[in-house]
Amino acid sequence: MTRRPKAEPQAAGPQGLSLLPVITVILGVMVGVQIAIFLLHAYQTITFPYQLDYGEGPILQIALRVARGQELYPPINRPPYVIASYEPLYYLLSALGVRITGPSFLVGRLISFLSALGAATCVALVVWWRTGHRFSAYVAGGLVLAMPHFLVWATLMRVDMLALALALVGYCLWARQRRAAAMLPFALGVFTRRTNIAAMGAAFTQYARERGWRPAVRAFAAQVLLILLLLAGGVLVTRGGMYHQLSQHTASSLGKAWSWAQLWSLIWFPLKVWPIYFVITVIGAIYCLAQPSQRSLFVFFIYACVIFLTGGRIGSAHNYLLEPTAVGAMMFGVMWAELSRRAGLARLALIVIGGAIAMQMSWTDAHLSYTISLLRAEIGPNSGRYIVERIREADGPVLCEDVGMTELAGKEAPLEPFEFTQMARHHALDPAPVFRQVRAGEYALIITRFDPFDPHEIELHHPGEDWKAGRWPDGLIQALVASYRLEQEVGPYFVFVPKVRPPGL
Repeated sequence: MTRRPKAEPQAAGPQGLSLLPVITVILGVMVGVQIAIFLLHAYQTITFPYQLDYGEGPILQIALRVARGQELYPPINRPPYVIASYEPLYYLLSALGVRITGPSFLVGRLISFLSALGAATCVALVVWWRTGHRFSAYVAGGLVLAMPHFLVWATLMRVDMLALALALVGYCLWARQRRAAAMLPFALGVFTRRTNIAAMGAAFTQYARERGWRPAVRAFAAQVLLILLLLAGGVLVTRGGMYHQLSQHTASSLGKAWSWAQLWSLIWFPLKVWPIYFVITVIGAIYCLAQPSQRSLFVFFIYACVIFLTGGRIGSAHNYLLEPTAVGAMMFGVMWAELSRRAGLARLALIVIGGAIAMQMSWTDAHLSYTISLLRAEIGPNSGRYIVERIREADGPVLCEDVGMTELAGKEAPLEPFEFTQMARHHALDPAPVFRQVRAGEYALIITRFDPFDPHEIELHHPGEDWKAGRWPDGLIQALVASYRLEQEVGPYFVFVPKVRPPGL
């Protein structure tokens, strides 16, 4: 990134269409409203006591294990089938929290929330350093918090926001010529989620352009060495468990589900309901590509898009849009700052774009249930409370799709269905013993988020394939259908009990 010289007092911008100040005020107010909504939603989500996303449960499960002194990466192929998908940093931070709070999503969600604020701050700082334009920096940072996928993922107990925030902190430090200091957050970002390399790649690419490839290669080698030292330390401390689990998980998921259909499924919904955020990202990318002084942001954007396009993991969701759209907010902020200092068509373009963003924000605010899981009709504390109590009172092991509910009930989750399914497909474990247990009715309860007896679900299912996009093994659901009956539906949950309990259970 090119450092700006110390900003001179700004002269009055060129005179142009008088409507732009009005649009600027409206946009500024709307961004403030979005920030307020973000904070309100964060408070409601952080204090919500039950699981909101399927990925929160495994994090809580492993954090509780670490807090009790158990293995973070136990053997995959023996019960309980505990499978850690990510590098250890977020698990360790969450474990410190649950040592204080006990089984709770509170601290993990707080980490994500603070990380989201840090990411938005970094975006605003990058725009400010590049342009010296306060309003553009404010809008760019506010856009990060306003985008619906940020609104949701920023308060879930998942690794994504911490990984993004660490990457952006490293990018900011690098931009201020503090390259040695930047290497630590870059490395910690990878130590949180291994695909978190776009910001690091963009920083070293820009360094190569400015200083030449030889010093850039030396700096990059030092960065790689730091990352390898962290990873090697993790492997040693876990006695090889970290390497074994992550290598198996990568082999079973990363890149294995890539298809145009999967990619389109990730893009279509947000493109349909909040298209303006995508439009301004594309416009900002084109603008930065055309401006040599801002082209490094375009490079960052391309790297982030490559990660998004090639991950192809089963279970990929809108969290993969976080980094490209965060960089999109940077590019848009830079574009707004530079065009606002011009007259004529440039200002007319800002009037149109600013008005479109304000309307997008208004529409999103009026349809928050599209994006905020807490506002969906089926989500509520009553159903969560009931499920936790049923699990706590069950006279035997319970298999629940949301393993966090099992952990909240004070019981050990025998497996997490999604990760168990992926490891079984990869032949990293033998699922047959679990299938036999289900067919024998050995689980007191099986709790899912879908009803395999429903004709619509049966119609959607292809025989021999796993259920619900790879979240449940086909063999397990076949055993459930044979040996269990649906007792009741509570909110998003379907509670199944054995048709006949085995003697002694």
